[in-house]
Amino acid sequence: VSSFLGAVGGVIIVLFIALYISAEPGLYREVRPAWSDENLRYLCRHIRSHLYFAHVRASTGTPITRPNCHPFACGRWLFMHNGMIGNWSRLRRKVESLIPDEVYGSRIGTTDSEAVFLAIIGAGGDKDPVGATARVLAALTDMVTTEDYTEPLRFTSALSNGRDLYAFRYAANDNANTLYYQESGGNVVVVSEPLDGEHAHWK
Repeated sequence: VSSFLGAVGGVIIVLFIALYISAEPGLYREVRPAWSDENLRYLCRHIRSHLYFAHVRASTGTPITRPNCHPFACGRWLFMHNGMIGNWSRLRRKVESLIPDEVYGSRIGTTDSEAVFLAIIGAGGDKDPVGATARVLAALTDMVTTEDYTEPLRFTSALSNGRDLYAFRYAANDNANTLYYQESGGNVVVVSEPLDGEHAHWK
């Protein structure tokens, strides 16, 4: 459990964590590298949780700030996303229009990921997370697919209310990003890429 800041191919990447200790998730987001973060080093010695989210963000447009970094939280829900929603500068207003007023107050950043998360919550995600995600993805697919042009939509994500964990893998006009999971000793790990070289253990 740590935060990491580095550069891969000129793209800034940052790792953040979120966890459940009570009904609502706790977030820890920092733009400094883990080896420079003395607070994180001490926190990790004391924090225990049955569910953690950790995310490496490869920013391709929106600023590297705490509000723009995953995981995102709304009430008891956590969300993180690996992918892209077409040409975000062109689609941003349309996607944000999917967020109802009663949820929009939770919008603190400028990313496509947070907007899609809040759209899912607004589409009934609290009661029907799978159905709400499918409805939002259908709307997004329509936005990136027209008679004149198409844009890539890649949506590999994790969503949790602290009890249930949902993982999604979807794409339109592109190939979906990878998603793997592994069960061991009553625990489940869901990742975008295997954490070790034993690929046979990952499904």
